[in-house]
Amino acid sequence: KQWYQRRVAITAGISGLAAGGLWGFFEHTRTFDASSKLLRRNHCLNSITKRGTFVGNSLAVLALFYTASTGCIGKLRDKDDIWNDIGGGAVTGGLYKSTKGIGTFSKFVGIGAIGGLLLNLANGTFEQGSSYASETISETYEDLFERR
Repeated sequence: KQWYQRRVAITAGISGLAAGGLWGFFEHTRTFDASSKLLRRNHCLNSITKRGTFVGNSLAVLALFYTASTGCIGKLRDKDDIWNDIGGGAVTGGLYKSTKGIGTFSKFVGIGAIGGLLLNLANGTFEQGSSYASETISETYEDLFERR
C-alpha cells in the first residue's frame, strides 16, 4: 500500500509538470509576437516554468491529501479495502473546493470519490491483472448487500 501511495504522489507531480509545461508552451505561442530568437526562447522557457510548476505543485498537494486521508481512514477502520480509497478521494475533493459553497463542495466530494475508486481499480489492475476490477466490484457489492 505504501508503494501505491508514493506512486500516486510522484505520478501526479510529474503529470502536472508535463501538463503545465504544455499549457505554458501553448500560452507562449498565443501571446508572443515575432521577435528575436533570444527573446522568443526566453519567453517560451518563462511560460513553461511558470505554468509547469503551478500545475505540478497543485496536483502533488492534492495527491498528498489523497494519500494522507486514505491512510488515516484505513487506520481508523483497521481495514485495507476499496472503501478507504473512495473515502480518501471524497475527503480530498471536499477539501479542494470547501470554500466555494455547499453545492460545489458536494459536487467535488462525489468527483473525488469516483476518482478514488478509479485510482484503486487502476492500481489493482496494474498490479494483479485484468480480473482485479470485476472481482473487486463483485466482492464489494456482496459485502455491501449481503444479508445477515
